[in-house]
Amino acid sequence: MRVGAVICLQVLAVRLGIVKALGTDRQGKLALWQVMARLMDQGSRLSSVRLAERHGVCDILGLDAFHEDHLYANLSWLSEHQEDIEKRLFKDRYGSLPPRLFLYDVTSSYLEGTCNALGAFGYNRDGKKGKRQIVVGLLTDSDGFPVSVRVFEGNTQDVKTVCDQISVLAQQFGVQEVIFVGDRGMLKQS
Repeated sequence: MRVGAVICLQVLAVRLGIVKALGTDRQGKLALWQVMARLMDQGSRLSSVRLAERHGVCDILGLDAFHEDHLYANLSWLSEHQEDIEKRLFKDRYGSLPPRLFLYDVTSSYLEGTCNALGAFGYNRDGKKGKRQIVVGLLTDSDGFPVSVRVFEGNTQDVKTVCDQISVLAQQFGVQEVIFVGDRGMLKQS
């Protein structure tokens, strides 16, 4: 059994405040494993289960046995708790002195299939004609440290995502003053 990678990633997750932000209950530990598994191997949920078995994850993280359906359910848990997790990470990183400069950009990712609630036809940056897509907006601090990520319908124009991200800064993180940097495709009006 190989345990070194999991122990190393666990130490990093503690130092970065990820363990604290996710919590130490079963769902938090499953979410932590999903992050670790993605860093170790870019596979499916099933491959994450198999990877866990080879690396002693249940023993190291204090989890009982799990299978891929537990990981899919955990993705729903993550979605429901995203704002709280982002708030905890933000508070842990900045305390009462939030940054004033934020960087923002969007990208799109095309989808195979038609069963994604946010999938829609829109401007496709990948040049994939006839594919539904989603739009992803990433908000970072001036050092590029992720602060928030949001997924939008695939036909959402870049400029339409900006107000949502400014609302996240003001309402979720309590930022009063902000310098917001984006490209001219998303900042067309004041």
